[in-house]
Amino acid sequence: MHSRRAGSWQRKIEPFHWGLFSPKALNFLDNSNAFINILHGSVRSSKTITANLRWIQFVTKSPHNKFLLTGKTRDTIERNVVEDIISMIHGKIHYKYNKNDGYLDIGNKRNYIVGFNDEGATDRIRGMTVGGWYSDETATAPESSIKMAMNRCSLPGAKMFWTMNPNSPYHYIAKEYINNKELKDKGVVKVWHFTLDDNPNLTKEYVEQLKLLYSKSALQYKRYILGMWVIAEGAIYDQFVESENTFTKAPKMDTINICCDYGVSTVTTFGVMGIKKSLSEGNSYYLLEETYYDAEEMGVAQTDSQRLEDIIRLAKKHGLNENNTLFLPHDAASLKAECEQSKKLKLKVRTYTPNTFEDIQTIQQLIADRKFKIHTSCKNSITQAQTYCWDTKAKKRGEDRPLKQDDHCPDMWRGGILGPRTSGIPSLEIIDL
Repeated sequence: MHSRRAGSWQRKIEPFHWGLFSPKALNFLDNSNAFINILHGSVRSSKTITANLRWIQFVTKSPHNKFLLTGKTRDTIERNVVEDIISMIHGKIHYKYNKNDGYLDIGNKRNYIVGFNDEGATDRIRGMTVGGWYSDETATAPESSIKMAMNRCSLPGAKMFWTMNPNSPYHYIAKEYINNKELKDKGVVKVWHFTLDDNPNLTKEYVEQLKLLYSKSALQYKRYILGMWVIAEGAIYDQFVESENTFTKAPKMDTINICCDYGVSTVTTFGVMGIKKSLSEGNSYYLLEETYYDAEEMGVAQTDSQRLEDIIRLAKKHGLNENNTLFLPHDAASLKAECEQSKKLKLKVRTYTPNTFEDIQTIQQLIADRKFKIHTSCKNSITQAQTYCWDTKAKKRGEDRPLKQDDHCPDMWRGGILGPRTSGIPSLEIIDL
């Protein structure tokens, strides 16, 4: 594929098409003078192009003549880095690229090309001494390889340039470098966070299409569009996307009910759940309002009489009467008795007994289909939609069980969504998904 003659390239070399650089990219080009310089963030945000140009600048001005260029594999390094570098310098700087032997010469500066796809990479660079290191797809590399490569950059003035898409917030690069305040305060590490909006060369149409491609997965949207380091494993409602699963103005509801998660000494939360029915498309659910009383935070538990006052207030505010239903959890027997004895509460009162795993599966599908949405004022529900997790210890035992934290709002939704399907309300009120 590539000739061994200096400056040759069997593939036709197209002139590099220079576009605009965002203020953030220009800032990186001018100020990436730390020992470790990190570009991280969303896909297609101009991280790699910016780093490629900076690497050319750094190598050609360095007094040293040996450097390290790494990525996941030699193929990905060629595709992401080498081809653009050659296109950028073609006709201006003498170069030689030999993929088989693993090097790229820029002028008289040799860049050793090494794939960092496994722990064996440490042996490939052992004994090297280099004046700088450019690492593509850094977050995919084994930690041992990263540590070894850092030790190779021992020549005076050596610098490192890392590019990567985000991973887990517990990834060693996030913890030890990107979020290491001490290293950043001392200037050892500099960090630039790129989002999709930091590439001024993308068309509006393309950006919107890319957002649509990732909108079905909250994890991918947050990582690849917003460039956030967010947790993957364990999230129950991992397809919740705040921009897609929230609303500020709801359509007219066909019915509205009140649902609850009941805690004697912890949290009691009520939700006003609207249902929009469609014979062809199935029900859509809208959490119109929530209350959230944390007894531990407030220092005193609510009484059932106080909880009843919250229910009556919500019912009056939303115009609810005997045609609407209050769904209480099966462990709220005392509150149910209080409600049934009240002459002020006009709602029907039903007990909802959860089927945890099946309920979660139903709500997962509703979230993925954007048929469950939360009003932007319901801050606790929006937060817990993204933090509600599986119990990883139970998973190791082969059990699918939610972790008993950040679960009050998700438990509250169940009554509003699943309650009408299981409480004996006439079937005309229920439209299956």
